[in-house]
Amino acid sequence: MKTTLPFVLVSALLLAAMPCQEPPPSTPPAAAPAPASGSTWSDGFGRATNYRSALANAIEDAVAKVKGISVARGPAVRSRLSVVSDHEAGAKDGWGNGESDTEREWVQQQIAGFVMRYDVVKKEKAPDGHWEVAVKALIASKDTFDSTIVIDLDDNDLRKWQLERFDEGGGTPGKQSGDFAGPKIAEYLRKSRLVKIVSKGDGVKVSAGSAPTEREKAGHKLVASHRVRVEWQPLVVQSLIEKPNKARPSSRPRPEYLSGGSVQVSIKVENLVENIEVLDETFTVPADGSAAPQTVDQIDAFVNALVDKAKALVAEKVFFALKPPVVLRKWQDAGSGEWRVEAMIARRVAAGYATFALGNNGSLASPDWQLLGHAVFVDGNDITSTFRLEGVEDPALIEPDATEVRPLKR
Repeated sequence: MKTTLPFVLVSALLLAAMPCQEPPPSTPPAAAPAPASGSTWSDGFGRATNYRSALANAIEDAVAKVKGISVARGPAVRSRLSVVSDHEAGAKDGWGNGESDTEREWVQQQIAGFVMRYDVVKKEKAPDGHWEVAVKALIASKDTFDSTIVIDLDDNDLRKWQLERFDEGGGTPGKQSGDFAGPKIAEYLRKSRLVKIVSKGDGVKVSAGSAPTEREKAGHKLVASHRVRVEWQPLVVQSLIEKPNKARPSSRPRPEYLSGGSVQVSIKVENLVENIEVLDETFTVPADGSAAPQTVDQIDAFVNALVDKAKALVAEKVFFALKPPVVLRKWQDAGSGEWRVEAMIARRVAAGYATFALGNNGSLASPDWQLLGHAVFVDGNDITSTFRLEGVEDPALIEPDATEVRPLKR
């Protein structure tokens, strides 16, 4: 038996994860070539123990001067610059000092979503051995600024279901299985425009007769900063066959009703640059109860609803792990004196979590996440939710458009 899964993407989650309105740009540098429409030239400086880390810090500085610290330290820019700084894909012979044109082109490929072009105007080693790099970068306009996170996706997909049949009369009806066709989790993620999924291909291809500088580009491709692994177990549905009616014996098949169902899934999100696990969780998604009994011939609709619920929840957890929503505004309640914040996360999503963590990202050079305290859901609407602060010693440290709201417990 084959069913077709309807594609329902959780729009409220997408709104929750989309970037907030950017801060007004600072004054652009005076001397610079004419930028493309809406783009802005900006100077940046970086210092680190190696050239590429210093380069990444300089680009972060340039982005911050135009888009603000919250954007420069946000997940999208941070993830791409961390690839530039530390990913093993950039450790090639002859690279690491900024002298290779192919290295520069590889760096540009990684940051093309928000830096249209960059020029290194100064690079030198200081007496203490640190590299110091100054850049002039053309920062993309608001309309073209790409805030997606690049991921490598490993998904075994959910394609099978099993029906476990129980007989109230004591018989052994056995099991039944089937499959269905529907969108993979990759389609949920792509449609969100919050992530890009890297190809499994070999990257840039060049012919054997190409010039040496062109041949050096062979294999160049956009490098994922994170890997998302999704492993599904078969979906299981239970049904119950009514016991025989002794008062009215019949040769017809006895009524059989669906009594429940669930699917187990494991999600792991890894930061490939920092070599840390951002999320590692295995959970079971139960089917929603029905007001009216569902007969076994309605199993297609039952399975579709459960799969849709499960894939939406997986997408929610991936979005939260990669790109938590940020605070939109904060205020002190006049009546209670309690501090409250508003974040772009739908009420029906926020209400499912018992508590949230509030914190700020550090710079690329000092990336530790600073925990400020916790928050509890109060109320909301289809787009935003309000939270009451708990354990926040200094509310002044909460920055609108920068402080993240991370869900902790459901």
